[in-house]
Amino acid sequence: MFIGREKELQILEKRIVSKGFEFGMVYGRRRIGKTRLLQEIVSRHNAIYFVANEMGLEYNIKQLSATIAAYYDESFTFTDFDSIFQYLAKRSQEQQTIFILDEFTYLMSSSKELLSIIQNSVDQYLLNSNVKMILSGSHVGMVEDAISYKKPLYGRTTFKIKLEPFDYYDSSKFYPNMSQEDKVRLYSVFGGVPFYASRIDDSKSVKENILNLIIEEGAAFEDEIYFFLSQEVRSINTYGKILNAIASGATKLSEIASKSGSANTGTTSKYVDLLITLGIVEKEVCFGEKSNSKKTIYRLKDQLFNFHFTFIEKNKSRKVVMKPENFYDIVIEPHLDEFVSFEFENICIDFLKRKYASTIQEIGRYWYNDASKRQDIEIDILMESSDELYAFECKWTNDKIDRHIESALEDKTIIFKSINLGFFSKRGYGSNMKNEAHLRYQVHDLYDLE
Repeated sequence: MFIGREKELQILEKRIVSKGFEFGMVYGRRRIGKTRLLQEIVSRHNAIYFVANEMGLEYNIKQLSATIAAYYDESFTFTDFDSIFQYLAKRSQEQQTIFILDEFTYLMSSSKELLSIIQNSVDQYLLNSNVKMILSGSHVGMVEDAISYKKPLYGRTTFKIKLEPFDYYDSSKFYPNMSQEDKVRLYSVFGGVPFYASRIDDSKSVKENILNLIIEEGAAFEDEIYFFLSQEVRSINTYGKILNAIASGATKLSEIASKSGSANTGTTSKYVDLLITLGIVEKEVCFGEKSNSKKTIYRLKDQLFNFHFTFIEKNKSRKVVMKPENFYDIVIEPHLDEFVSFEFENICIDFLKRKYASTIQEIGRYWYNDASKRQDIEIDILMESSDELYAFECKWTNDKIDRHIESALEDKTIIFKSINLGFFSKRGYGSNMKNEAHLRYQVHDLYDLE
């Protein structure tokens, strides 16, 4: 069953049925579902589909030749990509040709001239053809660099799609039989990478899934973090220290540099920038601030990475000697809902993005210093929609939201002339809340969007 990606499918379908040449890039981190998306297109349309590998340009050209020959029920072998593109352009005059080259970045690594060859082919043969060409790659930085200014493919692509992880809502479709609270917990641990979400067994508990997929010896994701890093970065140890620093509470570059033992913030910044490109870390800007504002913090964006550096990395020695179930009961279970509470805020943000999709203008966390109280104040969510301002408090606890919490949010937002207040609660609301006009959401509301 194909899940999600409605927006991406719509873009691809629109390009496929358009008149004339189309050239698109579909890219994203490993495990993000690029191949599954492209296979869905292949299932809907008559397309030439080829997955490149790391065995060199000559081998791949030979295999691609065989794929194209089989598609046209002919017998031939090409010697270079220029000949391939020239042939596809010619055949497209007879009928539309959809050409999908998956894991294209493997070929980029083996041939420095390939991008220039594609550029020349686009300009000479493909531009006036009826070819719909889609290239796909997992090396995000490599793809973005290939289509950047002053590079051969700059201005040649007609569209590009960077696949991001699913939000909590689409991720939950992989485990529909879990309770709504457990859907929140599972998303907080495994996140929205389709490959991770697809391995969750919704006939088992949250504990069993964490044990089976992460904790037990030989578990599917036991070494996933370091496998991912080994494929993307050169110094796993350096990046590991930076990730550990962020997971331990360092939110500013100076703090991250200090905690990770880096020489200076400039060097740290380069490492963090790559982690942002890979979707592991995010730079969070305070609501209402510009992207270059100093009111920014860094946090772990990928949930599985966050879980690993919160629970596993710092307890590796204990994990080796303890039985898996004991490790879960002692190290994870007492702190799991506290861990989930931080992700719950992001889930609530994604809910509001969906609910107010047609009117939302900006959303994010907001923090400021109250000089009169000499205190730093933080508002979980601030949202602007239809020129109205909303503030939300999110509580993932076993206590109901009551008048005390309501009053606290009123105090935090007194600096705004006009604002609407709202709440997200795991356990509901107390009878002593004062203002019935305040928006009130519970966990079941998060999954009641259709």
